[in-house]
Amino acid sequence: MTRFNVKKVAVLGAGVMGAQIAAHLVNVKVPVILFDLPAKEGPKSGIALKAIANLKKLKPSPIGVAADVELIQPANYEEHMDWLGECDLVIEAIAERMDWKQDLYHKIAPHVAPHALLASNTSGLSITKLSEALPEQLRPRFCGIHFFNPPRYMPLVELIKTPTTEPHVLDQLEAFVTSGLGKGVV
Repeated sequence: MTRFNVKKVAVLGAGVMGAQIAAHLVNVKVPVILFDLPAKEGPKSGIALKAIANLKKLKPSPIGVAADVELIQPANYEEHMDWLGECDLVIEAIAERMDWKQDLYHKIAPHVAPHALLASNTSGLSITKLSEALPEQLRPRFCGIHFFNPPRYMPLVELIKTPTTEPHVLDQLEAFVTSGLGKGVV
């Protein structure tokens, strides 16, 4: 098995958890594309831009080195879906609504790179039920990756498989989370 090399991550959802997951990734120098809905006013990636600006204000800071926030690239689902193809890992962290998550999966599936892993940060929804919204070829590369809040300071990440998750996907993700992000895995 070859080592899973994470060169870029997409985080879907610029809310509290999505933005802080993005911050923790850039703390280990992994560039992130932070996606959210297109803003109704101002720049279309305004929601992600605001989330990035808010990261700089939080205490304790989710960012280790302030300049690393520049490694987070704001994006929106209307203009930048093709950027998903640049990512090795896609982490969905939108609101805990099954219908919203499933709708988003239908939209992103054609844009996820053939080698990329897809994971949901859900803490309360069925990972198996979520996987059913994905095309067959993406299901073996899908699992849950639940970061505890706040991601920078909480030591554990929960990995959750589905009946169709390939075992090597969990192995690759566990290696990245432990070696790359310095977390313990449950």
